[in-house]
Order: sequence, then structure tokens, then C-alpha cells
Amino acid sequence: MANKRQKSFRFKRLFSNFLTVAMVLASVYLVSSSVTEWTQNYKSKQELTQLQAELDSLGQETVELEGLKKKLSNADYVQNYARGKHLMSKSDEQVFVLPKAKD
Repeated sequence: MANKRQKSFRFKRLFSNFLTVAMVLASVYLVSSSVTEWTQNYKSKQELTQLQAELDSLGQETVELEGLKKKLSNADYVQNYARGKHLMSKSDEQVFVLPKAKD
């Protein structure tokens, strides 16, 4: 009878140890999965923020380019821009470059 009790106690202890190890392994797996998901979520949020900033920048650039396109469709603006920026002149004009005023 003592032998049966000892075997029963031994089996319960072995089963308890096995169950404890299984629970620890399951906990480690769940924690590592959670950390992996959190890391991926954090990286995705950073990428989303960066892409949103890039989208805003490109939207602003598009607005500026549309304005420039509208200006460049005006012949008078193109002529004044070329004369001012590239020192172009008409055939009967002379261009003088004046020094900038010192403050």
C-alpha cells in the first residue's frame, strides 16, 4: 500500500512538474509573440508618420508647381523672368548689372 501511495505521489509530482514547464514555455511564447507584434506596430506607426510627412511635403510641392505652371503659361511673365534671371535682352537693348547696395 505504501508503494502504491509512493507511485501515486511520484506520478502527481512528475505531472505537476511537466505542467509547470509547459505553462512556462507557453508564457514565454506568448510574451515573445506580444513583443514581436508591439515592435512591428511601433515600426509601422513610425513609417506611417514618415510617409504622411512626405505626402504633405509632396502636396505642398504640387501646389507650388501648379502655381509656377500657371505663371509660365503667361508670355509676359516668361519674358520678364528670362530678362531678370538670365540677363536676356531685346536686340536693341543694353543690360547693365548694378552692384548690390551694402547695408
